[in-house]
Parts: sequence; structure tokens; C-alpha cells
Amino acid sequence: MYISVVILTCNQQALTMRCLGSLASLIADDECEVILVDNGSTDGTIDMVHLRFPKVKTIALPENRGVAAGRNVGLGAASGEYLMILDNDTVADRHTIFALADYLRRHPEVGLVAPKLVNPQGEVQTSYKRFPGLGVKIGNIMRGARHTSVSRKIPMREMEPFYLIGAAQMFPRDVYQMAGPLDENIFYGPEDADFCMSVRSVWKRIVYLPSLTIVHDWQRATTRRVLSPAGRRHIAGLLYFYAKHRRLF
Repeated sequence: MYISVVILTCNQQALTMRCLGSLASLIADDECEVILVDNGSTDGTIDMVHLRFPKVKTIALPENRGVAAGRNVGLGAASGEYLMILDNDTVADRHTIFALADYLRRHPEVGLVAPKLVNPQGEVQTSYKRFPGLGVKIGNIMRGARHTSVSRKIPMREMEPFYLIGAAQMFPRDVYQMAGPLDENIFYGPEDADFCMSVRSVWKRIVYLPSLTIVHDWQRATTRRVLSPAGRRHIAGLLYFYAKHRRLF
């Protein structure tokens, strides 16, 4: 198996089916596998996937175990040489995913790569991030979701940010084995920043590729609703992250 794509879902049947529909040619490719991990959905997502995309490997968890734990389940079941985690609110294509794998194959010093993410209106997401310190997070809340999500200065060339968000990341299997798994003490963010730091700890580079694009219909729920259940879990994850790395800024 060349590429494994792991998608996580929880009670978002319509978004999940749209995502899988965009990957139809990849799903049909014998060199690839798509693994859907269902984090305790009650909306019939798994049944619908079995009906419309029988080649997709599904793993149904009895409850929502969080982003890191759910992705680890899928990555643990993957057999590809290159592993990709992909949010279910994305629209991707076979060409982009194979191009990401080809980049990693040609650059063995790179441990994780991600494409440019744009919303359905074509606006570029700031998916390339600096350290998610306390000041950055407070500033995001003060400025609002839209201001912090849409990029004002769009990178034209590949670059190495501190971390890349987990909506679309690809890494070689051996890098995941050395740097992973994702820290399951973080239920929902910033598990992506933590994993990128782990990749760097095994002397691999993190690269953003603006020449490749995936559509991401991002929600920014934790920025809009800080005290929602998801927002509180995000805050708890941040506090754990700061304590783990002994760093606030």
C-alpha cells in the first residue's frame, strides 16, 4: 500500500460524504486506502459509507474519544508507506494527495508536509502557524475567528512554520513510528502543534507547500464559542500542552 488517508468524523454525515466523494478516484485506486474513524456518531454515518463507498475501511468507536485518540486508531490500522490525516470538512483530490507523497519521497529530510488550504470562496487559511502561546490564543479570541483564519500575507513558496494544522497533513510511516503517536491527553487541539514538535524532535523538517491546494470548509468553533464544551476541552488541551513543554509563549 502506497498511501493511507485517515479521516475522522463525529455526527457530520453530510460533510463526510462530500469529503469521500471528492476522494472517489483515490478510493478506487488499489495503491491507496481510505480509513474512516467514526468517533461515536449517532447519525447513521457508518451505514451510509458502507452503502455508497464499500471500499472505505470503517472503524466505529463507541464514544467520542477525541481527535488525537481517534486519529491514532486510524493510523494504527493503516498500512501505507505514506500516512495522511484529513479533516472531514475538506474537499481533496487524487492528484494533490499523490503529489504530497511524491514530495516526501524526493525529500527524505522532510518529516511532515501540508498543502495550502482554501475555503470554498477561495480565501487562503492561515494553516501555517507559530507557537500557539497564551498571547497568540488570547489575541485570536479578541480579533475573532475570521480575522485569525484568513491569511493576509499568502506565502508563494514553500516554507517551514512552527507547525501546520492537522486538517491535512502527510508524513511517512517511519516518521509516525518514531515521533508518534499523537498525544491522547489532548482531546481537541493543540495535538497538531504537539505532533509537529515531536516530528522535529526526530530531526525532520516541517514543510508547507502552497503549490498544492485542498479545500477546507473550516469552522473555528473554539474561537467563536470559547466556553462551549469543545472550547473548554480546547482550553484544557492548551494548559496540558503548556505544562508538557514548559512554555507559555
